[in-house]
Amino acid sequence: MFIPTRNRAALGSCALLFTFLGSRGIRAAETAPDFDADPAESVVVTATRSARAINEVPESVSVVGAQAIADTPGQALDDILRRSASVDLPNATSYQLHPTANNISMRGLGGIRALVLLDGVPMNDPFFGYLQWSRVPLELVKQVEIVRGGGATLWGNYAMGGVINIRTRDPETDELAAEFSGGSFGTYRANAFGSYLLSDSARVAVSAGRNHTDGFMQIGPDVRGPVDVPTAFTSNNAAFRASTDLTSSLKATARVDYFDNDQTLQTRLSHNAQHTWNYAGSLQQQFLQSADLTLTAFGSDSTFTTDNTGGFAGIPENQAEFLENVHRTPVKDVGISLAWSHPLNWGWLRSYSFGTDYHRIAGEDVSDIFDETGTRVRTDIGRGKQRFWGGFAQTSIKPLDALEILASVRFQSFHNFAAFDGTPGGLGNAPDSSESSVDPRVSVRYSLTSVFALRAAYYSAFRAPTLDNLYRAFSVPFGIFYANPELVRESLKGGEVGFDIHTARLRTQVTAYTNSIDNLITSRTLQFNELPPGFFFGTRNINAGKARSRGLELETQVDVATGWTASVAYNFADSRITANALDPASVDKQIADVPQNRASVSVTYQSPWGLRLTPQFRWLQSSYGDNDHTLAVDAQHIVDLSAAYSISKNAEVFLHFENLFNERYIANNSGFNPPLRGTPFTAIAGAKVRL
Repeated sequence: MFIPTRNRAALGSCALLFTFLGSRGIRAAETAPDFDADPAESVVVTATRSARAINEVPESVSVVGAQAIADTPGQALDDILRRSASVDLPNATSYQLHPTANNISMRGLGGIRALVLLDGVPMNDPFFGYLQWSRVPLELVKQVEIVRGGGATLWGNYAMGGVINIRTRDPETDELAAEFSGGSFGTYRANAFGSYLLSDSARVAVSAGRNHTDGFMQIGPDVRGPVDVPTAFTSNNAAFRASTDLTSSLKATARVDYFDNDQTLQTRLSHNAQHTWNYAGSLQQQFLQSADLTLTAFGSDSTFTTDNTGGFAGIPENQAEFLENVHRTPVKDVGISLAWSHPLNWGWLRSYSFGTDYHRIAGEDVSDIFDETGTRVRTDIGRGKQRFWGGFAQTSIKPLDALEILASVRFQSFHNFAAFDGTPGGLGNAPDSSESSVDPRVSVRYSLTSVFALRAAYYSAFRAPTLDNLYRAFSVPFGIFYANPELVRESLKGGEVGFDIHTARLRTQVTAYTNSIDNLITSRTLQFNELPPGFFFGTRNINAGKARSRGLELETQVDVATGWTASVAYNFADSRITANALDPASVDKQIADVPQNRASVSVTYQSPWGLRLTPQFRWLQSSYGDNDHTLAVDAQHIVDLSAAYSISKNAEVFLHFENLFNERYIANNSGFNPPLRGTPFTAIAGAKVRL
């Protein structure tokens, strides 16, 4: 196996580090650093909007803890989540793609059809819907809760395939922790976290970090040209968190985050940048009998800039380039929610909750278009506002001690307004539009024994078109791609059946599911007489056709023996377009970027003298980057390896190998650029300490 020079250097540095620490390591503490440990209690909040033990939730739920994150090679959270059953992410790592290509779905639905929360606050970009995973430093994550199946009843928009909630570390003790790592392709990451108890009732925490890679060459040598360069990425994070007990029953929290990133994407002139401020705060009042009322407010202010290039007429595309357009997209959003939760024991009725929420988004996209001489030829503008209001109610009923029925329903209203379509041939001032939706969910869990339970659920969910879908057009030389302010929501109906096994050493979930989508948002090709002067091809977003996904998912974690644990995740997704009169070639074909079969296996060995080893294997079946199956994406057979060594209770060194055997494969084939290769062999070494 060939190891590039910079990788050999990284390995050499690690060898020296382990040699230096060798004599101390034999006398290291018998336990790993506790700042990496998984949560002691498997408690989740996302599935029911209240804290519950994971082995009692009547839904398909799993948790990725801090230790699993630490033991998985990767520089961003999507590298870890792609190993979870039924979480559908691009095959290429997020910082190797254009930000708007960072889709997320669940259960084979494709596109952006899952909701991601950060401490209970929506994290999907409010204008485009994509995820910027580098916003959340890995070291700041306490655990990630994954709830599969329609979650719109409790959480609203996007939650068609499910909900992912990233829970970050709370300021609980006086603490100072730091981590640094570096290795292949000029990659390094540095993060620091500190918390301080101002008093018995007031706590604060701050964190800061930087993530960078010079990147590798994603374009294959057979199609590479002089303009192609490695994809480089740099991000910076800073966060402040505070909590205080205003009274013995009233608690307040506040959070402020800052994020920026710069990316050079595949060619010298292609560049992306983003600057985002995020704010959130809550008040929680406890009442008698464990009832509580929680008020949450949040907001963000972001600006996204992307420079896109074009090729000169008569010159091969990858031989020379010019700056064809510059998009600047400022977006602001604010939201508020109020939720009441009351656990009780009144006969069959065991709990009830209800709440309301409001979310308002305002954004615009201003695009300056240039010709080959660098002269600006026009400015395209698309802007609009969205307003969401909803209310939900949920109750838990237990007719028998072994049987729980969890029923919930949401009413959702959304309104699009103050819109303008200023592209060539555009509508100008676009009409307002409004819709509403009622989405129920019923989940049932029956415990046959203390360790074995059956589950079933029926649900409906929706996804509203984004401001990007509605109002943002974009163009390339001679081609234009229109939004559509007349789009309506996608709607989903689905169901699942499964079983859970919980013992002291084993946790297994198996679930079979089926979903169907109506009013699928896609696009149609425009005829020549529909194009404005100077354009020869284009598309327009439309609601067309139907889709369905059926599948099976399995997750199991088992303590094999003292010091040995293993995890297996597998899912089968039969996801197909079932009707599309405007694109009949796509009907009955697997949905783009969704492999039918996917599996991952990991084994962790924790020695009594401080060494922890985690080999991982992940496999994806080949797929396609388009619904017509003309753009092939390779199968993947990737082996990763993580090793960590505890020098003491509060210090650890680690070594990560990604793609250990340097498998070469096409990870992304969108048709907008040449096929992109996946991450090659990568070695990262680092250390973490806590004071």
